[in-house]
Amino acid sequence: MYPVVLNTIVFGVMAITVETALGGTDYFWMTLMLLVLTGATTSFFQVAVFAEASRFPPQYVQAVMSGQGIAGVAVAVSSLLSAFAGTTKLETGDPSTNRSAFIYFVSALLTTVAALVGRVMLSQQPFYIYQMKLDKAMNSEQGLDDDYNNDDDDELSTAEQQQERHTPRPLLQLVKKSFGLIIAVAYIFVITLMMFPTITSLIKSVVRHPPSSSPVDSAISVTETDDDSSSNGSRFFDDDIFVAMHFLLFNVGDWAGRIFPLWPTFRTFNPTLLVILSGLRTIFVPLFLVCNVVVSTERNLPVLVNSDVLYFVLIWIFSVSNGWISSLTMMAAPQQPYLRSAAEKSQIGSVMSFSLVVGLAIGGCLSFWARSMV
Repeated sequence: MYPVVLNTIVFGVMAITVETALGGTDYFWMTLMLLVLTGATTSFFQVAVFAEASRFPPQYVQAVMSGQGIAGVAVAVSSLLSAFAGTTKLETGDPSTNRSAFIYFVSALLTTVAALVGRVMLSQQPFYIYQMKLDKAMNSEQGLDDDYNNDDDDELSTAEQQQERHTPRPLLQLVKKSFGLIIAVAYIFVITLMMFPTITSLIKSVVRHPPSSSPVDSAISVTETDDDSSSNGSRFFDDDIFVAMHFLLFNVGDWAGRIFPLWPTFRTFNPTLLVILSGLRTIFVPLFLVCNVVVSTERNLPVLVNSDVLYFVLIWIFSVSNGWISSLTMMAAPQQPYLRSAAEKSQIGSVMSFSLVVGLAIGGCLSFWARSMV
């Protein structure tokens, strides 16, 4: 709960300082430090949430993943609305600019306050209290997940088996058994962050930026389309709207993918299959690199995806697979039959969340390499 409280304070300070006289380099460094602080607390809180949710049946882990997807959609919608409402010329100190920043930080503040209230309400729910104490009170790791894990139905008959069942095992031993899923969830986000948004935000409409082998020709084409935008199509094809729309499409697809595991048809906890599905997403790397990526220098790769419709279809499949497979891996890890207790499920949930963050970091670093490949 403390990370949420700290985040609430951080966003409150950001909202207040927007209307102060503080500016320039001092304000930049203060904002940067506050962002680093809120990023660290958010990561810490995320690991704790997944560790806690892993004690519950898998649909609760899915709910956490779905909640993250909703947050992404909300941010994307805000970005799109800002793009439609934005002007081409903004000046520092403009009252409208300060007002927009103030509204942005207040929105974040209200969101963290709502999360804090929700966390307090959750901790007082009888079901939550019962489930969190179940492992100690009943000496059982079965929990309430009979609908998802039938392997837990067989009760151990001897005292020796009971003792062995509840003897704490080293975390490293659990990590070795779950290694495939740990790598799978990290690799999912390595591929995602490698392409999105570093590469995908550089992909522009072929209407405004017709593919050209020469950067000079491309620059001339961009100038002509900017001067004659009304005759070449709607506002949708302009760079700011086109990029904002791709953000929205990705986040909606990601959210949809995170909902899929609610239906048994789209749910599997087979580690081998999930590792294979994670690896198959590698195909998106070359596919995005041959889209209409607009760069200031001469391209190293040809433009093979010469269609806005095909590009958006690619974004949709990319995002849905990200949400779907990542949710399955996070749900599957605590449900493996070799986990003896709720405490071990919680440990694996923490490791999976940490692996997810590592995947994000590695993917972000590799995005620079991907950019150089274009």
